[in-house]
Amino acid sequence: MRLVYMLSFLISISAAGQKQENYYDYNWKACEPEDARFYSTVEKTDSGWLRRDYYLSNMQLQMQALYEDAACKSINGYAFYYHPNGRPSTLGRVLHNKKEGIYVRYYSNGMMADSAMYHNGVPAGSRIMWHHNGYMSDSIAHVNDSMNVHIGWFDNGGISFAGYLLKEKKHGKWKYFHRNGSLSGELVFDKGEIVSVKYYNDDGAEQPDTSRANSDAVFKSGGTAGWVKYMEKNLYWPPGFAIKNTNKVVVVVSFVVDEEGKVQEAEVTVPFHKEFDSIALRIIKNSPAWKPAIAQNRKVKNYFRQPVTFQQDE
Repeated sequence: MRLVYMLSFLISISAAGQKQENYYDYNWKACEPEDARFYSTVEKTDSGWLRRDYYLSNMQLQMQALYEDAACKSINGYAFYYHPNGRPSTLGRVLHNKKEGIYVRYYSNGMMADSAMYHNGVPAGSRIMWHHNGYMSDSIAHVNDSMNVHIGWFDNGGISFAGYLLKEKKHGKWKYFHRNGSLSGELVFDKGEIVSVKYYNDDGAEQPDTSRANSDAVFKSGGTAGWVKYMEKNLYWPPGFAIKNTNKVVVVVSFVVDEEGKVQEAEVTVPFHKEFDSIALRIIKNSPAWKPAIAQNRKVKNYFRQPVTFQQDE
């Protein structure tokens, strides 16, 4: 039996009073309902304008916040963000569009990702971040009003880097490490600007060639063009689905290319329908090898946000 998916029937909420309704595409640009992935309502209250954003695929709440202006440019109150599975993403208080108090962030698996204290929009005191697997990734410890110590770790618990932040900019000597614990680089900064650089290979030998010390992850089989070709080869329209009002569907998948060039932590961050979502996710998870990203002369993770576009035959 052929399923006809009427996108225009996904929403049956009618405007009432001062409620505004808007539609946004996968990049949060205003669009027509047939191209939307998010649905938003704004209502005037005694305390301000209450905005609620929803994942259009299942009408799950994506964000709720109180704004002090009708255009929803300045948050003034608590803001709550959610993953597509309904779990909290980011929670915190914002006063006149500046973070205030404790702000926390979570991964979609429920693990905490980030915890920080803010005052007037600026981090205050210590801040701790974690990897997806629960290992600590970053620690920023308060030294005085202008200086902090920033230490990072790999997701296996090994030291990744350490240095000072002067008014949130790298300052003084920073040390970077390979996953095996050996030194990969010593850099000296002056208020965020690099003054001197010295790199080492994972066997301890000095590496005088600094031209290849930093690079993004690259798909091994042909780079960007090869990646597009791989996706197009494996992408297909789910059989039995016909969508009216549009012939294009976009699903967004976020993923990590790890230090070995393998795709990890892939998940659908902008869903459409489970059939389309599963195809997009499977393509990303089954990706052939990548060339890992390099930062400060050592292999590191690289994060990607990939729109996957399905095209329906006319």
